[in-house]
Amino acid sequence: MEEIYWTSDLSVGIGLIDTQHKMLIQRLNDLKSAMAKQQGPASVSSTLSFLVDYTDFHFATEEKHMADNDYQDFEAHQKQHAEFKRILSDIEEEFEEEGATQALADSIDSLLVGWLFKHIKSVDVAFGNFLKDNRIALAEKD
Repeated sequence: MEEIYWTSDLSVGIGLIDTQHKMLIQRLNDLKSAMAKQQGPASVSSTLSFLVDYTDFHFATEEKHMADNDYQDFEAHQKQHAEFKRILSDIEEEFEEEGATQALADSIDSLLVGWLFKHIKSVDVAFGNFLKDNRIALAEKD
């Protein structure tokens, strides 16, 4: 499984959100590494659980700022977050039932990584532009 990298086209131009996106990418890399190195079910499970928890934290952060700033696409964005959580839950379930299989690795690449990059480059960039256009600054720690 190839490592994934942060690239400038993933930047939404908002430090807090970009930092959290970089952490999500790192956690995906940690999960992919644990599987590729066959570190065992406990390691993969722990890494996957951390990814789930961090995803919840990140989405809650974005959604709080969307609600606080009357972002017009909040509900649609929130639905996309719910879809990602469902995909992540399905991957957790697949891991629990089948273990760290090649099919699971393929799902992580095609579903999680693909979805996340598409989401960041489209709807998260739009939210970043909304914040910048309205001169709304987010604290680096939230």
